[in-house]
Amino acid sequence: MAASPISQAPFDSPIGRLWVAVSPRGLVGVSRGEDPDAHDRVLDADAVAPALAELEAYFAGRLRTFSIPLDLGAAGPFDRAAWVAAREIPYGETVSYGELAAMAGHPRAARAAGNAMARCPFFPVVPCHRVIHADGSIGGWGADTWVKRWLLDLERGLAAGLASADGNQG
Repeated sequence: MAASPISQAPFDSPIGRLWVAVSPRGLVGVSRGEDPDAHDRVLDADAVAPALAELEAYFAGRLRTFSIPLDLGAAGPFDRAAWVAAREIPYGETVSYGELAAMAGHPRAARAAGNAMARCPFFPVVPCHRVIHADGSIGGWGADTWVKRWLLDLERGLAAGLASADGNQG
């Protein structure tokens, strides 16, 4: 069976350039920075247009729930459960990794939930930024913790002026 064609297009967001990739089944991924897979993807803004429109509305503060389907074909069972559960976290709210694990049907798998969020290729459509430590601190995302904080601030109506189009903190 041939692999589904993947189309992608760039999207300039307040947190930097995003690359949005879709297949006929749905969103394949969103990544920040330079195009990671330029050699094997087609730049096709028309195919990606629905996802781009939702991202634009989200960053403008007009969209609270993404409706774009996800292409979860490559996801393992736990990641799939965690990513689907994360989509149920209300806009502007947070849950702990342990709470997410319970939402995904694995109440004793907080560390695995954290790993699933770290692997999640769908941010902010899957709101992994809404998953934080049980003590309320923001972790994960390595040097880009500011992105997680910026997305949470956006959802709380506090993000004005926090980042510029090139992704630098302002």
